[in-house]
Amino acid sequence: MDRRKFLRQLGLITGAGSISLTVGNMPVRAFSKSLFKTNANNGKVLVLVQLSGGNDGLNTVVPFEDDLYYKARPTIGIPKTEVLRLNTLTGLHPSMDGFKKLFDEGKLAVVQNVGYANQNRSHFRSTDIWLSASDSQQYINDGWIGRYLGYSIVGDPEYNVEHPMAIQLGSTQSTLLECTCQSGSLGIAFDDPNQFYRLINGSSADNDPPPDTLAGHQLKFIKEIEARSIRYAEIIKEKADEIDNIVNYPNSNLAEQLSIVAQLIAGGLETPVYLTSMGGFDTHSNQLNRHASLLSTLSDAITAFQQDLEALGVADKVALMTFSEFGRTVEQNGSGGTDHGAAAPLFVVGGSVNGGIWGDNPDLSDLDSSGDNKYKYDFRQIYSSLLRDHLGAGPDDMNKILFKEFETLPLVSVKHITSGGPKAFEIFQNYPNPFNPVTTINYTLRLPQVISLKIYDSVGREVVTLAQGYKDAGNYTATFGGRNYPSGTYYCHLVSGSYRKTIKMILVK
Repeated sequence: MDRRKFLRQLGLITGAGSISLTVGNMPVRAFSKSLFKTNANNGKVLVLVQLSGGNDGLNTVVPFEDDLYYKARPTIGIPKTEVLRLNTLTGLHPSMDGFKKLFDEGKLAVVQNVGYANQNRSHFRSTDIWLSASDSQQYINDGWIGRYLGYSIVGDPEYNVEHPMAIQLGSTQSTLLECTCQSGSLGIAFDDPNQFYRLINGSSADNDPPPDTLAGHQLKFIKEIEARSIRYAEIIKEKADEIDNIVNYPNSNLAEQLSIVAQLIAGGLETPVYLTSMGGFDTHSNQLNRHASLLSTLSDAITAFQQDLEALGVADKVALMTFSEFGRTVEQNGSGGTDHGAAAPLFVVGGSVNGGIWGDNPDLSDLDSSGDNKYKYDFRQIYSSLLRDHLGAGPDDMNKILFKEFETLPLVSVKHITSGGPKAFEIFQNYPNPFNPVTTINYTLRLPQVISLKIYDSVGREVVTLAQGYKDAGNYTATFGGRNYPSGTYYCHLVSGSYRKTIKMILVK
């Protein structure tokens, strides 16, 4: 394919003195980036699953002992006898047996009542809020992942420049990957690596030097994009072909997306973020059977993905998070469905995830002014937790990524210290573990600093503060006594500024 045909196939768009290129619907501004940090995210991968339409949280994570739930949903409430019980109060929809298995294995975290203040019930606006990580009255033109990539990854020549920074499985580029700090998107989108490769296959970059003119400079940029896009197509195709999926995935679009992600990760692609999606969650009518099918598809696809990652030997690198623009109304409507609501649960899945239920069931006796669930966790707390503890985003970049500090949850077992952390502190696994009634926690501060050492229970409630305030450099010991607490899993969270690390402790009586 000659250069002119190549550019025509890419789709050259000119106007207003600017040039923009797309591969299909992919803005090729993504291809113009060349300096990334290969170790900025500690080799970790974050996979996002967007549930478009507004998933009904109450029928996904069911408060089966709450009479108010059944009163509000006389025909679509999930019968208590059918719920997949996670504890004495909370269970999963009966179609989510894959998720129940992951939960029992400690690989599924259920985070209850996630949302934001002044809930917007427009699909488009609320989606923008989740993608941009903005306040509900704030309008931001780029995405939190784009800002993470732009501020935490771009800028270091150690990154493997042959690999894209982010990949979206789907033909439409998401604003999630946009970053105004880098004047464009920091990711690419495609449905199928082979399709992407076929688009580019046969092209060759033109290496003739352009003239030193304005038009020549634009041509030079186009040539650089051409060369980068060819290489991206080649490397993505190469990595997809390197590995075959070991697990048989179910027949669904989401499963197909996740199977490709598993191949690329196991094949050695060094892309830190993937975005996948699934639609159909706007269940205004006849919800019961439709929602059951949606949740079965979701659970089966993600379960197969997790099993595949484990079989391929890369599960410890990956955490997956689901999100949707809002939950649904507490009360069912006259059409056997639910309407746009507010707070809802989300899921975090992975081998390094601290599985369990984070937060209590929604309080259906204390609803917001619209009669919907109140949020308890700001959705950006989950973002902050994954950015810091999984991807290793540094403290200097967090305010640029999320615009403010958010309290994190110990959703991920941190087996590394975030950037700069080894110079600051270390915390060691408690001993004995499991314990009864007392266990010892040792930690080292390599610099004088202000720290916080707290214990949380398995639903994310703070149990006790073991240490707080300024401490000199040195070795320290703290003890946690479990005499007044029930058996179960507890998390010890050491924080210094924006650095943090968590250890898991088991109390057995």
